[in-house]
Formats: sequence, C-alpha cells, structure tokens
Amino acid sequence: MNEDNSLSHGLLGHWSGERSPDGIVRDRSLERNDGAYGLDARWIWFTNPRAIRHIGEREQTYVCYLGGSTGTDIVVGAYDHGTRSFSTSVVVESFSTDDHTNPSLTIREDGRILVFWAGHNGDALYYTVSREAENVTAFESPRRIEQDSVTYPNPVWAPDDPERLYLFYRDRTQTRDATNDKYGYMGDGNLYYRVSDDGGLTWGKQTQIIIPPEGHYSMYFLPARGDDKIHFFFTDAERGGDAPKWNIMYAQLCDGCFYTANGTLIAGPDDLPMTKDDLEMVYDSAADGNHYAWVWDSAVDDDGNPIVAYATFPSTLAHEYRYARWDGDGWRDYHLANAGRYIARRPIELHYSGGLSLDRDDPSVVYGCVSRGEKSVLKRFETDTGGESWAELAVTKRPIGCDIRPVVPRNAGDDLPVFWLTGSYKHMDTSQTVLRGLPADHLSGQALEGDTRHGVDLGFDRYDAAAFADGVTVASRIEPRDVTSSQVIANFGSGITLGIGLEPESGVVFSLAGSDGDTSVTWDEASANERYHVAGTWNGTDRLALAVDGETVDETRFDSPIDLETEWASWTLLKGEYLIGDGYDGIAEDVRLYDRALSTDEIRALAD
Repeated sequence: MNEDNSLSHGLLGHWSGERSPDGIVRDRSLERNDGAYGLDARWIWFTNPRAIRHIGEREQTYVCYLGGSTGTDIVVGAYDHGTRSFSTSVVVESFSTDDHTNPSLTIREDGRILVFWAGHNGDALYYTVSREAENVTAFESPRRIEQDSVTYPNPVWAPDDPERLYLFYRDRTQTRDATNDKYGYMGDGNLYYRVSDDGGLTWGKQTQIIIPPEGHYSMYFLPARGDDKIHFFFTDAERGGDAPKWNIMYAQLCDGCFYTANGTLIAGPDDLPMTKDDLEMVYDSAADGNHYAWVWDSAVDDDGNPIVAYATFPSTLAHEYRYARWDGDGWRDYHLANAGRYIARRPIELHYSGGLSLDRDDPSVVYGCVSRGEKSVLKRFETDTGGESWAELAVTKRPIGCDIRPVVPRNAGDDLPVFWLTGSYKHMDTSQTVLRGLPADHLSGQALEGDTRHGVDLGFDRYDAAAFADGVTVASRIEPRDVTSSQVIANFGSGITLGIGLEPESGVVFSLAGSDGDTSVTWDEASANERYHVAGTWNGTDRLALAVDGETVDETRFDSPIDLETEWASWTLLKGEYLIGDGYDGIAEDVRLYDRALSTDEIRALAD
C-alpha cells in the first residue's frame, strides 16, 4: 500500500500544529473536526461589569472571567491598547466549574481594580482590590461578606458620588422547594444591595429590593447607571429549564426610592421589599400573542432614557431578540432579530439564548449571537430609527462552533469593541469555550502552543466507543517546556488521553479508560525543551503500547472496550476534559487520531 494512503486510512483527525489568526485549528482529515483555540473562559450574563476600558496613565481594557490554567480560576486580565499586549492574574485558584460564578469588576477613582465574585448560591460575597493602580499583577487578600445563598454580584457607582459604590446581588434568606421541579431547582431568589462609602473597601448592611412570587425560583435583574439614577430591568423565573420566565419589568433607583420610568413613586425605603406586582411592565408574557421572556442587557441613552435588550421564546427552538426603550412618553418595543435555538447541548436550560450585549455608550448598537442549527454566529446590529429597523453585520464569518454571550466593554475602544465566547456549551458546569475579541490574538504566533491557559475546543464529537472497537492511535510531535506537572496534550471523550505526568504515572503517558478504570503506558525519560514524536496505540483486543521516536518504550494489556462518555463526549487539545485543568505547556505538532492501531512501520514513518 502506498505510504500516504496507509497513513490516511482510519484517520479521524489531523491537527497539524498551525492555527489561523482568528483562532481556528484546522483538521486536515476527511472528517474535518476543526477546533477553536484560545484562553479558556466562561461566564453567565447576570454578573456585570465583565469588561471596562479605563484611560489613566495607560489605556487598558480590563476583563474578568472564570478560566485560567485550571479552567476554574477567578481571572482578571488587562489589554494594553498602547503595547497591544494582554496580561492576566489569577485572583483565586480552582474556585468553581460553574459559569454562574464568574467575577465582576469595577475601577476605583484612584485607578485600582475592584473584583467581586461569589459561588452559585454560595455562603459569602468575596471581593479584593489591586495593590497598584492600573495593574492586575497583584491583588490584596480576598475579603468576605457573610451571606446565606448568594450569586451575581453587580457593582454600580452612585451617579452623584465618586466614592459611593452600590453592590447588587441575589440571595436567599429562606429556601423552599420550588413547585415540583423536575430539575431540582430551589425557590426564593431575592434581590439585595449594600453600599460602600469608601470606594468599595468596607460595606454597610444589606437592603432587600424585591422578592419573587411564592415558590418561584428567582427575580433576575440587570442594572444600568444613568447620570442621576440607577435603572433596573427584571424577569421573574418560575424555575429553570424550559419552565416559565415571566415578563420584562422596570424600576429606577434614586435617593433610596424606586420609581417608574415617568417618575411615579413605587416604593420608599420603608416600603421595601417590592413585589413583582409593584414593578412597571415593559413586556407582558401573559398578554395575547406574547411569550416567555428573559432580560439580557440594559443601558441608558444620551437623554437619560432606559433601554433593554431581551429574548422571548415562541419556542425553545426559535428564540426571538427584542429591544425596548422609554422615549419620555411610553415604552417602544421592537423585534430585533430571530435568535435561533437554545445553545445548551444537554437539553435542560432551553431558554439559554446565544446572547445580547448593548453598547452602553451608544445603545443604538447591539451585539447578538444568532444560532443556525448546531452553530451560532456573532452579529453587530445597529438602528437609526430607535429600534424600528435594524442593519446587521456578521462579526464572525466562519463559525466552527457556537459564538455565545457577547460583552461590550464599558467605554469600549474602537480596536476592542466586544468580547465573546466561542466553543461548545453542554451545561453551566460543562462548557468548553474560549475567549474571543482580543486584538492580541491576531498578533501572537501561529503555532499550536500551550501555556496551561490556552486550549483547543474540538466540540462534542459524534463518535462513541464503537468507533474504536478495532483499536486506536493518538500521535503527536511534542516539545514540552515542563515535564514535572500533570498536563494533557489530547483528550477524546475522557476515555482516550495523551499527556505528561498524568496521575498516578510520571513522564509521557498514553491512557485508556475501561470498565475497571484507567490503563496506561508510560515513558519517564522525557526532558524539557526537547522534541519527541510520541504515539499511543491499542490493537482493539489486548495490546496497549507507547512508542517514542518510532520505537516501542512500554506496553501492557488492555482488554476492555474504551469507556467514552455516552452522550456529547468532550474532545480537546492542550487541556483536559471541558478545557478544565491539566493544561499543556509546550508545542504540539502533527496531532493525529486513528480508529485503528498503526503498525510499527507506520509509526516510524510518522516519526521520520
């Protein structure tokens, strides 16, 4: 057989080690399982701000997310517009896999960066401040505010006092079972705020803003700061999943009192907390022809009028984006775009749209992720008619997965108008998305390079264990910078792994998961900054082997079927399953996956 034909036989994936400037890692096999390369990052849309451009001694855009080398760190980054470089700092290591725990940030008047985070229904609000102005490399020790069951910290500066900072959040002081919820959601998501009069260093007692209807899961909220008021939009979520999400509702906060958009008093400080019935209705889900709804973003126009972008659900497979604004006389509500289906591949959260983000400095501009079948694309929408009609432009033109959850930085610059996430989304704690939008991504080298923070999402693959009944080969040319820590070079469905120092083994490791646990073959003579060709094979019956530079260095028995995930198996390069943990530090070239065991001569041909 011709050598080229032989090495193409059974080839399910071939990632050569090059990536495009827009972060795509091309699969050169016939199967074409292209991947998205980038910084591992995840976030929900109810914790804000997630990105702010600040001009002081330097012009920098700060961004925060859940990710880092473990995939579960609280991370703060700074893009320097002058040097066109991006630096990051891990505030807390290994905090959570749940994207509802992403941090928020704000900038103090002295230029120091304040960061807030909480668990998903955690027992405390956490916050810290950078040790120096405009510098994310070092933060003070985290401080803790005791809570009951807290999520979604949102810092907002008072419109009339540069030292006064509000912190809005959801908490549960009493938790009841929700109404027979098949997903086990719990009720009582109440909204609160605290106030700091020293720029966010110390905090007063909490004030309860609003309570949801009896037995409902949560009142979701999004604030927007105006010149003299803080504007809020709310949605009442009866439960999670495909359960009802009711209405888009509004109230504004001024001097401790809440008002409607036309200034009618809703509640004074002694009248709190409000109820759902107290709020001003913007979109009534129960009205004829209307649907369930969920708020996505809010803003204030140059005249001080509030604006909201939100989703409705004619069906879970056909979401709709809408845009509503107060014009001084009433609410004007318009269709923005057809959004497509829900993004979650684990069919629970069927009201998770691709996502919307308003440009708060020019709310006639909206970024939205629109699904088309299994993929979604980021688009820029703009109106010059107050929302009656829209022009659109595709920001990402060649999606290979899902573009989701865009974020327009506050005070965004022209060279970094929007961040977004690209990749695969299974569920809130099993997504594998990478950060997009950084101009620095287009300047870095094109090698498939791991630094423990970058990874490649290859999606949730269609292959199951039966595809490897006749064997498997994973091969790659590697140049590790570190051979002492646990690292993953390639992971397929959590059942097939090529890596370095994978517990409990040391050295280069090829591992298969079987019914009785993992079985590995190893080579522990690797040195940092040396190049090797490594190939792990299994013949489908009993022989598991590892070859280095074309020669077998270890073999053992493996007679189980490979135990891949049975549903939506996660496939990655340079990081572990779901891009969480064990990031590879080094260069990987010519990564190949076969559904058979290559012969010794074929492995030698690859090594040569």
